[in-house]
Parts: sequence; C-alpha cells; structure tokens
Amino acid sequence: VQCERKNANIWNKYAVQGEFRRYDGIKLLGHALQNTIPEINKSKEVPDPVSGMMKTIKVRDGEKIQQANSKIEEIRQGFVDWLGRQPETFKEQMAERYNKLFNCFVRPDFDGTHQTFPHLDLKGLGIPALYKSQKDAVWMLKTNGGGICDHEVGAGKTLIMCVAAYEMKRLGLANKPMIIGLKANVFDIADTFRKAYPNAKVLYPGKNDFTKQNRQRIFNDIKNNDWDCIILTHEQFGMIPQSLEVQEAILQKELDSVEENLEVLRQQGVEVSRSMLRGLEKRKENLEVKLKTIADDLTERKDDAVDFKLMGIDHLFVDESHRFKNLLFNTRHSRVSGLGNPDGSQRALNMLFALRTIQERSGKDLGATFLSGTTISNSLTELYLLFKYLRPQALEKQGINTFDAWAAVFAKKSTDYEFSVTNEIIQKERFRTFIKVPELASFYAEICDFRTAKDIGIDRPEKNEILHNIPPIPEQEEFIGKLMEFAKTGNAELLGRAPLSESEEKAKMLIATDYARKRFKKLVSFR
Repeated sequence: VQCERKNANIWNKYAVQGEFRRYDGIKLLGHALQNTIPEINKSKEVPDPVSGMMKTIKVRDGEKIQQANSKIEEIRQGFVDWLGRQPETFKEQMAERYNKLFNCFVRPDFDGTHQTFPHLDLKGLGIPALYKSQKDAVWMLKTNGGGICDHEVGAGKTLIMCVAAYEMKRLGLANKPMIIGLKANVFDIADTFRKAYPNAKVLYPGKNDFTKQNRQRIFNDIKNNDWDCIILTHEQFGMIPQSLEVQEAILQKELDSVEENLEVLRQQGVEVSRSMLRGLEKRKENLEVKLKTIADDLTERKDDAVDFKLMGIDHLFVDESHRFKNLLFNTRHSRVSGLGNPDGSQRALNMLFALRTIQERSGKDLGATFLSGTTISNSLTELYLLFKYLRPQALEKQGINTFDAWAAVFAKKSTDYEFSVTNEIIQKERFRTFIKVPELASFYAEICDFRTAKDIGIDRPEKNEILHNIPPIPEQEEFIGKLMEFAKTGNAELLGRAPLSESEEKAKMLIATDYARKRFKKLVSFR
C-alpha cells in the first residue's frame, strides 16, 4: 500500500506510536488488507539467569497491539461506511458479484425413496427396509458423486457405504470403489457388504497380504481385476504408493503458497516477528527437500511399479474420516491460537494425494465420501480443510486458494485478554466468530447429509448428568502449585524430572496438562 501524501488522519487518527517506531494509517491499512496485526515491541528490564545482572530485552507490547487492532477495525468500518455512500449502481454491481461467488448455493431436497436397490439382500441383513435417512444419503452421494455423511453413531453409516458403493458401480458412476475404515471396524464393514450383496466381487485382504513380501502382489490384484468394491483398513490404505506426479504438483503448490506468504511478511519488515519468519522458512526448506526426494524417485522409478493412480480407484469411502483431519495448510497467522498444526500429518497428506488423483481423473470435485459422527470437533480450520479435500475447484472459483483467504471471508479475528493455564491474564489472538454464516452453511450443506438419532427416529434414553465438585486435598493443591510454576519457568526439577530438552521445552504446556490430568497423585512418577 502506497500513498503520495499523508494527511492528519494517516499521521494521527489512524496511527499508533510504539516505543521503537510509529505505525501510521497506511501501515495499518496494509495490515487490514492482509488480515494481520503488527508486531509491536517494548523494552523490559529482566535479570540475566547466569550473571544475575539486569539486562534490557524486547517483549510484545500488548497494550499497543490492542490499540493497533482497534485502529484496524476502525479502518475496516471506514471502508464499509465509504461503500455505503457509493451510487446504487456500484453497490448493485458489488452485490451481484458477491452473490455469484458466495450466495449461490442451495441444497437440493435429496429424497431417495424412489430407489429400488436391485440385488440388495434385505433378508440377509435381517431388516425389512433401509431407513429413509439411508435412502436419502445414498441418493445424495449418487447425485453429487460423493459428499459428507455426518450421521450420529448407530444411524447406519456402514450400510450407507456398502449400498452407495454397489449402486455407483452398478450405474457406472464409479468403476472401482474403495472403502477404508478402522482396523477394529473393517471386518464388520466387509461382513455387512457380503450380507447385503452376497454375489458381489469384493476384495477384503488380510493383514498377511500387506506384508512387505506380499504387498506388490495385492497391489497388482487391485489393479488388474474388476472389483465391485475393495475394503481396506486405514493402515493398509496408507501403504499404497501415491502417484509421484500428483505428489509433486501438490507440494509445489504448497511451496508457492509459502513463498508468497514469506514475500508478504518480508515486505512488512520489522513489524513481523523473527519466529514467524523462521517458521515459514523452515517450512519452505522441508517442502524443497520433499520435492527433491520426489524428483529423485521419478528418475529411478521402475516400469512395473504400481501406485494408487494405476490401480484405477475412482471413488473413496472414508469411514471415521476425522482421523484424516490434520491436513497441512499455509497461514501467516502463526500467533493465532486454536488453528492446529499447519504442518499436518503424513496420513492426511496421503489422503490428499489420493483425492487429487481421483479428482484429476474425473475433472470434478468430490470423488470421495467422508463418513463420521464428529466431522468437525474443535478447530475452525477443520471446516476449511474439508473443503480443501472435497471442493478445491469450488474454492478456486471463489478466489480462495489458502486458509488465510478463506478466513478473511468467513471468520473474524480479534485480540482479547484471557486466563492462561497458569491463571495469568494474557493477550490472545483468535478467530472467535464465523461471519457470512448462511453462505458458509449453504456451501457445506450442499455436499453434506446431517442426521441425529432423533432425526432418524431411534429411541435413546435421556441423559441426566449430575456434577459433583470434589475439593482438592492439600497434597493436590501443592502439586498444582508446582505445575503452575513449571508451566511458567520450565523448571523440570519441580516435577522430579531431568532438565527439559529443546523439543520438550516447546511442549512444556502439554507436559503440564498431562500431569494435571492424572486422577491420583500415585500415577505421577517422581524419579
């Protein structure tokens, strides 16, 4: 953001004076556009832990940061006021553009009662008919080519998977569907499929089929046969190699996003903390190493190597899909609490590779069905990551390619004071509220079938919770005091532990929380 002339509003009304520099209205306008807050520091005298002498360090100036945040909100409101003063034709153009991008999704009424389900053996299943909710969910999945089944436990998700997979194969909507589930549940899934469709050609490998010696044989078996359905555990699915070309394309896109974020932060200069830059630079290095490894693997690849792409899987049913929620994402909001780990897990990244392979083949979104009773549990990013998995093209049409772009449209960030784990008042940055909720809900509902036990008509007893407050004994109070001191200082001797390593120092709050969860003091090991 540049300005040829600066008036009193820029210099004073929308400015914040820190101890080391001034943040004028133009600087804060830049932060408003990037949805960030400047890093403002002040000096503080503290004793040196080695010499005991007083020294000056830089710490975050919470009061000035809060002031800057208020000014940024004023600038945003000023833009809204300016927009309201524009001619009606201009406002109509803006409204039309917004509606085309975000306010254009309507969930159809997915009524599946007309379906007859040829070859389904209800007698073998021991039921007179499918629930209406199951018929509707199957119809939605067939119509959309996938989606989300957010059904409560016991609502019949297993049978939905089996019937939808067979129906997709029967109707030519999918040639080789695959179901993956938890190790503890996958036998029941396979058993339900065989009872529902006793004549279906189903591949349900045992654990010995995925040993190192037998793995290549089972991969070729998946590739070379015309299966009605393949049923694997999450772990077995994770052993399937993913297309190197797909991996390269996805990781390169992530690297481009990291480099773009780095460029934006470098332009903000001293207003950005060094730790924020270091985190992104480390991420960039890790992605570059992964891309180098993939490039080497491409040159050394054997002609007979079988990967997920060559297997021809064209629809993936993911039971307990919340196990894959920790997908990587890029963000400049490194100081914002509650976003989860942006590095994600390899398990989730592997799922992304598989879904992009299917979506690339079909040229459409979805290509998968996520089934879970806890689709979204405790993080705002989980909703965005569901869309990243299942609706990449729809997001791109909205101009959303990163989490930050999505959050700028649908979430509001604020900086407020909270109580910390150690009962201190600290300043926390969070995305505290969703905005444009009707549009966001419509975008989600278009691909989701949500049901509770009550919706389906399953009778369940009412839960009556009675909370009993048990006061702590003196020994527990003493131990909690030590835990609070440990959380502040990292002094492991308070807990009878060896000094913390570098990685343990970063996780000291997690260690403290783990100790605090112990029901009895006898469960705490003092070495």
